[in-house]
Amino acid sequence: MIWKNRICRSACLQLLILLVVCQIAELKAAEKPVAANVFLIRTVDAADGRGIPLVELEAFNALTLQSDNLGNIAVCEPDLVGKTVRFLVRGHGYRVPQIDFFGERSVTVKIEPGKSFTLALERTAIAERLYRITGSGRYRDSSLAGIDLAGQPFELVGDVLGLDSAVPVVWQNRLLSFYGDTLGPNRINLSGSGAEIDLTKSGVPDRQLPLRFFTEQEGFASRMVPLVEPGFVWVETVVPLLADIDNDKEILACRYVVHKTLEEAVETGYAVFDELQGVFVPFRRIESSRPHKSARAVPVKYGEVTGFCLQPWERVTRTLSAFSTPEDYDYYSCLTAIDPASATSDACQIAGRNYEIERGSDGRPQLKWRRGALPYDAAVQKQLLKEGYIKADETWLSLIELGSGRRIGDFTGSISYNRYRDRWVMFAQGNTGEIWYSEADTFTGPWLYARKIIEHDAYNFYNPVHHPWFDDDDGRKVYIEGTFTAFFTAKEHKKPRSDYNQVMYRLQLDDGRLYMPCPVYRVRHGKDGYRLLTAEQIDRASRWPDVEKVEFFAFDSDFDKPWLRAVYDHAANEDGEPELLFESSGGDAPVFYVIDSGDGTVEKPAQCDIFDELLIRKYGNVLRADNALLTFDPEIRLDSDLYQLSSTASQPGRKP
Repeated sequence: MIWKNRICRSACLQLLILLVVCQIAELKAAEKPVAANVFLIRTVDAADGRGIPLVELEAFNALTLQSDNLGNIAVCEPDLVGKTVRFLVRGHGYRVPQIDFFGERSVTVKIEPGKSFTLALERTAIAERLYRITGSGRYRDSSLAGIDLAGQPFELVGDVLGLDSAVPVVWQNRLLSFYGDTLGPNRINLSGSGAEIDLTKSGVPDRQLPLRFFTEQEGFASRMVPLVEPGFVWVETVVPLLADIDNDKEILACRYVVHKTLEEAVETGYAVFDELQGVFVPFRRIESSRPHKSARAVPVKYGEVTGFCLQPWERVTRTLSAFSTPEDYDYYSCLTAIDPASATSDACQIAGRNYEIERGSDGRPQLKWRRGALPYDAAVQKQLLKEGYIKADETWLSLIELGSGRRIGDFTGSISYNRYRDRWVMFAQGNTGEIWYSEADTFTGPWLYARKIIEHDAYNFYNPVHHPWFDDDDGRKVYIEGTFTAFFTAKEHKKPRSDYNQVMYRLQLDDGRLYMPCPVYRVRHGKDGYRLLTAEQIDRASRWPDVEKVEFFAFDSDFDKPWLRAVYDHAANEDGEPELLFESSGGDAPVFYVIDSGDGTVEKPAQCDIFDELLIRKYGNVLRADNALLTFDPEIRLDSDLYQLSSTASQPGRKP
């Protein structure tokens, strides 16, 4: 692996840095005058002093304040002037180090207008929250405090107070993004909105994502799919396609779904973008009860074909006719439609049709691309599991938390290729407000282990999307956008201004907390033998057709961890199981690494304990591959040309 360098700091050094940062922050605060009627609380990341948005302070009287995009909170309460006030702190992935008398994390400050206080918070989440992308009041408190906002987008862009579920796409060297229901000052757009990201201002979106909405004459965000019939119109995916007649002409098309109510779908449609009008014009409408599902498109090549995987279980070639004919899609599935007359007791019925689960000689469901099949998606798996047709370990894309071993739940999220990790990476929505990171050797997997990178306190954050065109520092830094909202939670009180809006996070993929186990495959070797190899070794030897299964999970780098032990080869014992060899013969490079068995020569740190519930100890400390559907499809490769965006194009390494 490419990523190996880790920065290790002692506890003393961390404390010193924290103190220095806080001092610097206080000095900077002193340099900038604060409006005379405002007491300014600056919330900053203790690691680097950057302001933190969406930090909440709540007083005993339920007064709730929230930091803006610069991390500033303006306190303008005349009756609190001169009072010392205790605030409960909710950081959504950040926290006050100390716990108070009530067992809560709080801060006590004296309200003195014209002055400021810096509140340094520890980041507990792996990903860093950068700013709120949309909505009003993004720099409200900084403005009230009299801070110079030169260069910051202060206006209410597109008159958008709130929206959700970004669907970005690169088209003709332009970056566009489309959204769901959109809220304005005096009306609601239920047909979706769209915007162009101003690339002349964005670059790497460290501070802002400058949007230019397609707008109506009144200035409000235009309806993207302006149907006459009432209902909710939600854009599911947007793709750049080749026209059927003129293959040199690239057009932009979308698939949308119409819901009569939040639960009842009535139509699936296909539309082409009219650049002059700034809207999608429908050209095929299909009566359908299939509910809405986010299906962000990944441009891929498979064989000699160029097309898209509509995440994660649909595949279609890159033409308008193919895209608008769902019955001709390839679906990643183990389900085969059968005639009702030939249905047996083992046949299952889904949506009024009969299917059988194709299983291999090992009894496992056989997932593969099937023309016109039923997608093996989360809803279908849930039904089959409930009715007893499949087992819990026969669900696909059921991630396991690395540490506890608990199943995270249904997958909703974003898959893309990252050249730094040299793997496909997934940002998946788990429980309410949680976003998880996982990675795999191929687009279809094996997906199994995951780490939580984003969390929110009793609030939701859904439909995460990775922006691969903004991958920075050779892919080490990635940007993830999602919707911050109280929807689908038990939260009664919505966060003023920020609720139902898009928020940007940044993740450092060289963070030591993200070292991830990788599959070790059993590969046929000779007449009756086998070898254990990682994907990189299989690639070099072109041995994917000889792969039998995933034997277990281990590591393909030592990550500079003394408790990881090199494995140079293996020999089959009398039971045919692998016996790992830990001594090099002839200077061979290690095949993979396992966790040291603990013979006393290596002291394992506390973080190694996170693996304990997942370990197989009988032939070395490796991690279980206990899901029956650890699938892989090395034929699917990223089509990096369709991610091309001036100099930010993604150039994958091992799987071009």
